[in-house]
Amino acid sequence: MVSKHKIEMVLTWYQRGYDIQLIAHHLGLDPRAVQDILRQAAQAATRPAPPAGKPAPPEFSDRPLWEGERP
Repeated sequence: MVSKHKIEMVLTWYQRGYDIQLIAHHLGLDPRAVQDILRQAAQAATRPAPPAGKPAPPEFSDRPLWEGERP
């Protein structure tokens, strides 16, 4: 598991043009872990934003939460 701080460092250094191998070496990570971090960041950037405004109300059921008579 990679800490949030290291993830931020990977993203920052990659945006500045550092090589994946160099980033992995300096942070003590496996190059595949660095590639996974970059892949996940790219996927998160392409996801659509949640709709603005209020969220949809929850769905309710007519089924009672208890069985039997009320006390």
